[in-house]
Amino acid sequence: MKTYKDAFDSLTSDQKEEIADAIAKAEAKTSGEIRVLVVAASSVVPQLTKSEQRMALRHRAEKEFVRLGIQNTRDRTGVLIMVSLEERMVQVLAGSGINTLVPENTWPDMVQCIVDGIKAGNTAQGISKAVAAIGSLLAEHFPVKSDDSNELSDSVVIKGRW
Repeated sequence: MKTYKDAFDSLTSDQKEEIADAIAKAEAKTSGEIRVLVVAASSVVPQLTKSEQRMALRHRAEKEFVRLGIQNTRDRTGVLIMVSLEERMVQVLAGSGINTLVPENTWPDMVQCIVDGIKAGNTAQGISKAVAAIGSLLAEHFPVKSDDSNELSDSVVIKGRW
């Protein structure tokens, strides 16, 4: 298994821009907010079981959801897409405003879209496709409001280990 000293070289600047553009286009149709986070690993412990990796991924995603201010979006309509490179896992978390209207079984399709992109060797394209799908989903339930503003940056956040 490849280990990642850091995630900073996982996407080129063009790929980060591609994802940021996808976020901007998706958010143009909705009052929801989307953030993308790529991390080197979700745990500081290298050899975890798959179950432990899933728990570590979920735990870190929940912490980052708060750190990035996604829980503070108006109407609680923020979504975090977190890609953990070393664990080779993806987590999608949505704010409480979204989860009351969108079935939770929606998110595995978005995860699979990203995983398919990674397997095809185009992580940015997989993430961008998932962002577009999330934007369309959010637009159905949370259309743009007359006083809508971009509450969170569209740029991709890259972080190392904890």
